[in-house]
Amino acid sequence: MKVSELQIQNQLSQLDIGKVGSQGPAVKKSVSNNESKQNFSDILNTKISEDHSVRFSSHASKRLVERNMEVREDHMERLENGMSRVKEKGAKSSLFLMDEMAFVVSVKNQTVVTALDREAARSNVFTNIDSVAIV
Repeated sequence: MKVSELQIQNQLSQLDIGKVGSQGPAVKKSVSNNESKQNFSDILNTKISEDHSVRFSSHASKRLVERNMEVREDHMERLENGMSRVKEKGAKSSLFLMDEMAFVVSVKNQTVVTALDREAARSNVFTNIDSVAIV
């Protein structure tokens, strides 16, 4: 036998295989895993709500490139401030108007869903939004 096979055999012999169906430590471990999942979920939700940064979806990123739109640092600050304002009002999906640009945002996810320049915004109908903010 190889050394690795001997090590595996040694580890297996140390296990108490007769208690596979018992209500022992395995049950306790699954309960603690459920508690960990709840704690992880709570922690994740807390971190998400604390994070005030705005993200761009892949669709929005593509639109920015296609339409030669430049989003500067001051634009990001304005988007973040707008996101905080509409979130306080209970908005879920909003249209942000900024300079020559328009952004449809998911407030819950703090994500820009799509981006439009002045021309594209002029010939568009916006649906499924519950608020508009001028940022």
